[in-house]
Amino acid sequence: MAALLCATIAGPAVADVISCDLSGVPVRFAIDPSQFAPAQHPADPPRRQITTVQMGDTAFAAEPVVLGDTRGFWATQADGAELLFVMQPDGTATFTDTRNAAPMTGTCEVLQ
Repeated sequence: MAALLCATIAGPAVADVISCDLSGVPVRFAIDPSQFAPAQHPADPPRRQITTVQMGDTAFAAEPVVLGDTRGFWATQADGAELLFVMQPDGTATFTDTRNAAPMTGTCEVLQ
């Protein structure tokens, strides 16, 4: 029994994979809940959460966002553009890019 419990506790956390269709552009990224675990010691430095976003033919690093049941990410690109993606609990999503005036909208699902 103790070995089973230890094996269960030591196992990796399962990441939520978010798969979306934003105005015909496929978007996919993962959020690992273990990235948001509190520090083990108060003196530990803050940890930056990172995910890789696949958007169409482009991949880029972004910081995942979790606010209750709302999921998303944000990133700053090399040219200074800021990207923000927000998926509401009902699966509706909005992606904004400061280089483009019109946001992209669509739907997403959480895969596990």
